[in-house]
Amino acid sequence: MTLKNITLALAGLWLLTACEKIAIPKEELNAANSQVYMAAAARNMNMPVLRMADTTYTITYGASYGGYENLTRDVQVEFVEDVTKVQAYNEQHGTSYALLPAKCYELETLSATIPKGSTTTAPLAVKINPSKGMELFKDYLLAISIKQVSGNIKLNSTLQTAYYIVRASLDFTDFADYDRSQWMVAGVSSEEPAEGSTNGGLGIHAIDGKNSTFWHTKWDGGFGTPPHWIAIDMGEKKVIHGLVLTGRQSTNNGKPNTIQLEVSDDNSTWTHAGIFNLQNINTAQRFFVTTFPEGRYFRITVLSNYGNVEYTHLAELSAF
Repeated sequence: MTLKNITLALAGLWLLTACEKIAIPKEELNAANSQVYMAAAARNMNMPVLRMADTTYTITYGASYGGYENLTRDVQVEFVEDVTKVQAYNEQHGTSYALLPAKCYELETLSATIPKGSTTTAPLAVKINPSKGMELFKDYLLAISIKQVSGNIKLNSTLQTAYYIVRASLDFTDFADYDRSQWMVAGVSSEEPAEGSTNGGLGIHAIDGKNSTFWHTKWDGGFGTPPHWIAIDMGEKKVIHGLVLTGRQSTNNGKPNTIQLEVSDDNSTWTHAGIFNLQNINTAQRFFVTTFPEGRYFRITVLSNYGNVEYTHLAELSAF
């Protein structure tokens, strides 16, 4: 390399070194850009699943501080249960989440402090009792926002609100089927004694503990008029958490497809408690009743059946 080229190379190196020493502060290193935000808002969605029970559960929220400099003073943070954000979220995402019922939860506090030298508030609690108003398996949306912060600290508007989809769930193993030894049939739309002793055919055969027998609506001399129904007297008032239905052990048309559940205290005034869809199978099918109705009597009405025939049949009917 010639002396001229060496001199030019050294000059270029000096220029690069000089440029690197020029102090050009980046925006993220500027103390004025330090911000307060909700860490939970950084997650796409918080989805706590609670077991449906008369129990208080806790989920957490809080505020955090991020920036170039440590806090030199306490920062007060005010929170708000942001109902308007739930509506806005649904509109933006095409969802239809219901508000978490106000009577089933409470926020520990709407005010907290990020201490000087720290980066977060203490974890704050949302206390939720799902039995105080939540429906089983239904998704609810809770939005908690930072309303304001003290001093001149900026609020990160993109991470200002944390969303929680809250669901109450259960498992079938949580419940035992009710003892049916004292149960009675309180009424049927029709039944068919012509089925004979082997098949049964009467309403009582839906609660006799035998899958081989079944309740069948009238067919001898004409069909009964749908929709067909059967009502059960449990002998005492009970909470109905769910139903168990077992189809007739056959491939015949007529198995229930869509049923309606109603409950009553007097076998006269009935309250709607849910609609359920069954498969066209012989094995037992279990369904939770999301509202947990209470009553001495319950009635199922077959709104449609497989094969769209004028009759229906059912091997066993139970509840838990």
